[in-house]
Amino acid sequence: MSALRERIAQIDEQILSLIGERLETAVAVAEAKRSGKIPVRNFQVEVEVLARARRAARQKGFDEELAQRVLRELIEASVSTQSQHNMTASERQQRVLIVGGGGRMGRWLGQFFADQGHQVAVTDPSRENSLPLRVGVAEAEVVALATPLSATPPVLREVLSFPQRPLVFDICSLKGELIEILRQAASQGHRVTSLHPMFGPGPALLSGQTMLVCDAGHAEATRQARALFSHSALSLCDLPLEDHDRVMSVVLGMSHAVNLVFALALARFGLPLEQLGRLASSTFARQIQTTAQVASENPSLYHQIQFLNQHTGLVYQVLSRSLADFCAAATRSDEDRFVCLMDECRQFFYGEKGDG
Repeated sequence: MSALRERIAQIDEQILSLIGERLETAVAVAEAKRSGKIPVRNFQVEVEVLARARRAARQKGFDEELAQRVLRELIEASVSTQSQHNMTASERQQRVLIVGGGGRMGRWLGQFFADQGHQVAVTDPSRENSLPLRVGVAEAEVVALATPLSATPPVLREVLSFPQRPLVFDICSLKGELIEILRQAASQGHRVTSLHPMFGPGPALLSGQTMLVCDAGHAEATRQARALFSHSALSLCDLPLEDHDRVMSVVLGMSHAVNLVFALALARFGLPLEQLGRLASSTFARQIQTTAQVASENPSLYHQIQFLNQHTGLVYQVLSRSLADFCAAATRSDEDRFVCLMDECRQFFYGEKGDG
């Protein structure tokens, strides 16, 4: 046993040595990017690195997810190393102001743009001694609003009141209060558009993530905003501005509600989570993982996503009616009705009824 442990220790040392060598090489890559004025981050290359990791894991017979996790960490370490050795201010591409840059998504946006070689400034109206908004806008070519939902309309109006005409976009998860402001601004020639990252600030890699793009009436502004993210591995999906909140009432509101109701029902049912975890079915294990993540999120933000969406009432009506239908079928000797309800579900997902 001691010989095996010694062998593992040797392997660990070899792995750490190779990590050090990889980071040293990352510095050389940073110098090459600096000379060629190439952005630090190339998300398409990162996708290829992860695909290569999965192939290698399959060939060597171990878990592909483990290989991906290791390579994700190494990519992030390399990006961090390269960022410290990258472009000087004179080589940066655009001056980007993040309004609300002290928040989680604001910090993510700032890091994203900095990694691409842009010159990033931050202002946060909620913080004392922050860069004045007027000063930040006056110096910016791009203004990104990462402010809270309720604060964004007045901040947007203030940004548009200044004489400068930078590219302006928000990243709000609801657009209802912004539509009139954005449409009017676009009609007056302001370069405005609206984006919505369908992910939180956690993802280090953007492969498989989606950014919604909602044109507000200024096609060139939308094109320019898309171009800021087009080099990444993000999927950029167009969605009409007026349709956004109805879609989000399901994609965000309904999915949040279902998971929160499930969490609350579990908390009130009376069985300890530890016991449920030990005895979990595969379905329960998958569900509890998602539910636990939702339950850990910012309650104020989640309330705003529900309260500020005009379609939330309809969502809860549909949920209540659906729960009542299943409750009626499940608590009575009414198998036919239960089968019909499941067939309705199957038709939505698969386009045809199940076998019963």
